[in-house]
Amino acid sequence: MGAGRPALPGPRGQALALPGAVIAPGAKVRGGSVIGAGGRVGPGAEVDGSVLFDGATVGSGAVIRSSAVGRGARIGDGAVLDGVVIGDGARIASGNELARGLRVWPDVEIGPASIRFSTDA
Repeated sequence: MGAGRPALPGPRGQALALPGAVIAPGAKVRGGSVIGAGGRVGPGAEVDGSVLFDGATVGSGAVIRSSAVGRGARIGDGAVLDGVVIGDGARIASGNELARGLRVWPDVEIGPASIRFSTDA
């Protein structure tokens, strides 16, 4: 094992973006997050302490915290995920707020503004 050789590809920092990943201007990716190959993070989105597997897409203004988003899953504009696991190929439309250990099975689709955990109306 060679000394001084990094264990992971790419520059060191708050996040790791694998080849083909696109992080839009104005998006914030931090807290040790990983954006998988071909993954996309939209403008104004925040990804903190999370893993987006290959091909996962996060829409504009979405917030992803302490979560895992499966391969090819799509998270809609403005959706909020906090401490959840989203299965491969799942679709979470805009206006949803998923939290508290929620698990979404692979290929499930959750329509616009269907689930909300916060108490404000």
